[in-house]
Amino acid sequence: RMKDSETKFIKLKAELRSLSAQMDSMAATAQLQKAMKNVSKTLVTLGNQIKLPELQAALQKYQIENERMEMKQEMIGDAMDDVLDADSDEEEEIIAKVCDEIGLDLGDALQDPKMKKKNEDIDDDKDVDQDLQKRLNNLKR
Repeated sequence: RMKDSETKFIKLKAELRSLSAQMDSMAATAQLQKAMKNVSKTLVTLGNQIKLPELQAALQKYQIENERMEMKQEMIGDAMDDVLDADSDEEEEIIAKVCDEIGLDLGDALQDPKMKKKNEDIDDDKDVDQDLQKRLNNLKR
């Protein structure tokens, strides 16, 4: 008899927990419905305030102005490139004239620093190789 009442008590406890979970679920559903109702009202109000034709016109105007700005930037960039290229060509011609008048040959005198360093490194490597070869020959004797 005691075991029967204990079993009934456990069943009752399980049913109460189940009912509690169902009530929590129903409360959450009710809150979700309330929130969705508020969102719906807000969207309706927003829809009434925003005029679609005005928004489309503003976006189209922005797009046109943006394209104009891009074209202007491209034109300015091209003009700057032309000016800078022309200046460098003129500078090279003037330098070449002056050097010719004085009798200087800048082609050999002015080397790229990287190439000059490579040439020096190659010369150093040759010296090291010759030194090592001499040592090897001395060891062979």
